[in-house]
Amino acid sequence: MNERPDARQTIFRNAGVVMPVWQVRRVDPGYLYAIEDKGRLKIGRTSLTKERLRAAKTWLPDMKLIGFKPFWGISHTERLLHIGLTQFWYAGEWFSFEGEDEMREWFVDNFTAFRDDDPDMNSVNFIYWCHDGMLEFQIEMDRQNLTLPRFQRRESGVQKKTD
Repeated sequence: MNERPDARQTIFRNAGVVMPVWQVRRVDPGYLYAIEDKGRLKIGRTSLTKERLRAAKTWLPDMKLIGFKPFWGISHTERLLHIGLTQFWYAGEWFSFEGEDEMREWFVDNFTAFRDDDPDMNSVNFIYWCHDGMLEFQIEMDRQNLTLPRFQRRESGVQKKTD
């Protein structure tokens, strides 16, 4: 990603202002990212894309970047995405879609459809994406009164086995 020095300031303009109609607060700006390595996806957040990519390449030299996408409310957005993908949780920020090619394709297609330069549009579209089957996991986690790590350990069918 060739990021201009002022790209972050340009993309995240109007910080602190509530988005009309949708009432999305323009706070906590950042990027969701997805990288793939050995059939698994690492889904996380960052505020510095170049630095994150450089660091990832040091510990995952063969990784494939799926993308960096800008959002408002990045901490909450990442958490909702991790909850929505609980059944595919492997460990930490890693998710495995092994044997679930359709779901992996669904995730990658939807993630790459987010814009590279419009956190307003992405933040609104994320609301719709969450309502497309992922929100039920948030409701269930709340119903069970569980933390995200406990919920992931309980609901994931592909989590890393520990001895």
